[in-house]
Amino acid sequence: MDNISDNISLIVLDARSKDAFLSENKWLDQKNFESICQRYGFPDRSLTLIIEDYYIDPVYRDAYYNYWSKAHFSWPRYCKRLFLFLDTHTCEEFFDNECFGKLNVDFLGTIVVRPSYSDATDHTFGRTLLNPYKMVLKTEDGEVIHPYKYLETAKYKFHLLGNTYTTRAFLFLSQDGVVMKCAETSVCSLCDYFSAHSARYGQVLPSHIQAKLKERLPERILPSHGLYCNDISFLLGKFGFSPMIYADMEDPDRAEYRVPEGKGFDTKIGDTDGTLAEGVGQTWDDLHTTGFKEWFHYYVESAIPVLTITAPSQEVNKHAALVIGHGQAQKSVEECKIYHLGNLPCIDTAELYEKYIVQDDNQIPYTEEAMDRFTQLGNYKLSAFVVPLDRHVFLEASSAISTCDTFIAQEQKMISDAIENLAYQYKKEAGAPQDKNEEEYKQYAYMVQCMSVSEDNPVTIRYYLANSAEYKGYRIKNVEPVNDKKFYADVPMPKAVWVAEISTFDLYKQGYAFAEVVIDATASNRSRVNGIILLKVANLGVYRLLGESYNDFKKKLEKKSQYTDLVPTFPLFSNFSNEEWETEQGIIKNMQNGKGD
Repeated sequence: MDNISDNISLIVLDARSKDAFLSENKWLDQKNFESICQRYGFPDRSLTLIIEDYYIDPVYRDAYYNYWSKAHFSWPRYCKRLFLFLDTHTCEEFFDNECFGKLNVDFLGTIVVRPSYSDATDHTFGRTLLNPYKMVLKTEDGEVIHPYKYLETAKYKFHLLGNTYTTRAFLFLSQDGVVMKCAETSVCSLCDYFSAHSARYGQVLPSHIQAKLKERLPERILPSHGLYCNDISFLLGKFGFSPMIYADMEDPDRAEYRVPEGKGFDTKIGDTDGTLAEGVGQTWDDLHTTGFKEWFHYYVESAIPVLTITAPSQEVNKHAALVIGHGQAQKSVEECKIYHLGNLPCIDTAELYEKYIVQDDNQIPYTEEAMDRFTQLGNYKLSAFVVPLDRHVFLEASSAISTCDTFIAQEQKMISDAIENLAYQYKKEAGAPQDKNEEEYKQYAYMVQCMSVSEDNPVTIRYYLANSAEYKGYRIKNVEPVNDKKFYADVPMPKAVWVAEISTFDLYKQGYAFAEVVIDATASNRSRVNGIILLKVANLGVYRLLGESYNDFKKKLEKKSQYTDLVPTFPLFSNFSNEEWETEQGIIKNMQNGKGD
C-alpha cells in the first residue's frame, strides 16, 4: 500500500495482495467486497484502489447528527471511501494530466464504508455508486459477457486528487438497522436516482424522511421500526411523485384500497371498469389477461425503479428492495402463454422475462433474482409494489394496456393484412437465389421468415411507458427517410405516452417492430380509445391533432389520408441508457476476435 497523503492511500489489488489487504482492513465488509471485485473480472484482472480515510458521506453524516451524536459513548463522524479502477495504476498517474483519460475510462465507481454499530453487522456499505455496464460474467460455455443491459442508471461526478471522474450508476445503500431499515434505504436510493436524473427532484436524506413521517405517524420515528406499504407511498407523494400501490389482494396493508370483484382493474380487453367501450366488440380468443406480475414488468420495461415488498406470508415482517431493470435471458415461445387476435397467435413480452435486477440492502449491488423473489431471505415472495409515477401520468398500467388491446382488436384486419403484405413484399424482393448476391438473398429470405406468423413465431407485443420527447427523438434519429422523420416530428404529444410495439417473435429478437400504438398517458382510465394518439402499421401512419376527436382519427385511418409511404419496420425504442453497455460489449468482442481494445 502506497500513501499518497495522510488521508489517501493506493493499493493494487491482485491475487497475491488480496489476502494481506483483507486481513489489514477488517473494517471492510469483506465477503461482499470480494464479490463486487469478482464482478469486475478479479482476480483475472487486477484492480487499483484509492482509499480515503476521512470522508464525509452525506447520508451517514445526516444520520449521525440526528441520532448517533446523541449517544452516550462517542461515535465516529467519518466514513471511508474507496475509488475502484480497472487494471494497475501508479500514484504518479493520478497527478499526470496525460493519464486522466485512461483513468476515467478505467474508473468503476466508489464504495463508502460507514462505521459499524455492532461487530455482528457486516452490511456497512454507505452511499455506493458502481458502474454496472463494466461488470462481466462468464456463461456456461465460457463466453464473457456484460450482463447488465436493461437497467437504468444516472450520471455521477466524483472529485479525487484535483480531477473530476464520471460514471453511470444506481445508488446502493445497506441499511444500518437503527436509523434506516430496508424501506427507508429503498426510498433514499430511489429518490437519489431521480435527483441525479432530473432537476425536478431533490436528494432525500434520512432526516427528510423522518420529518415527513412525523406528519403521519403517532409514535416516535427513531429508532426506526420500519414502514408499511402505505407509509412508503405517502413519502413518495411528499417527495414529488404520484405513486401507485399494486398489491396482492390478500395483502391487509391495502385492505382499504380493495375494489369489489368485477370492478376497478378488470383486465379483459377494452374493459377498465367492467364494461367494454361502447361500440367495441370483443374479438380476442383466449383473452390477453394481465395482472399483478404483468403490470410490474411494464413499469420495469419503462425504466421506472419499482419499490417491491416481499414476505413469506402476510403475518410476518416484510422486506423492501428496488427493482431497476430486467435480465437479458428470454424464455422460449413454448414457455409463454399464447392468446389469439382473430387467427393470429400472440404473446406478451412480459411473459419472456423471468430475471430482474435488484438493489437489495442484504446483498451486493445489481443482483439478478428470479421474478417474485427479489431477496435472499428464505421463501419471501412479491406481495406488493409501489411505482413512483410522474405527476403528469394519470393512466396507469392496467387501464393503458386494456385501451391498447381494445384498439388493436378493432384494427386486427389491418394488422393481419400488413403481415401478409410484408411477407409477400419481402418474398418478391428476394426473387430467385441467382437474381441477387448470396448475402442479400439470405437477408430477404430471413425477413420472409420473420413475417411468417405461426405458433412458433407469434405476433409479439411489447408495452411500456415513455417520455414523449425521448421517444420522438429516438424515432426521428433512428429512421433514414425524411418523410418518416416528419411523421414523428409533426405529431403533438403530452409529456408521457404509453406505447404498444407490435412485432413477430423473430423480428422482436432482431430488435424491430412493424406496427405500434401510442396513447395519451395524461388521459383518465375512463377515456379508453379516446386517448389514442397514433397508429403506425407497416407503411401507413396516422395521428390525431389536438383539435381532432377520435372519430376524426378513425376517418383518417379509413381513408389512409396521412402518411402511406413510411418504412415498414423500425427499431424498438429503449427506455434504458445502454449506450455504454454496447460500448463495453463491443470491446469484449474485439478482444475475443484478437483486435485489441
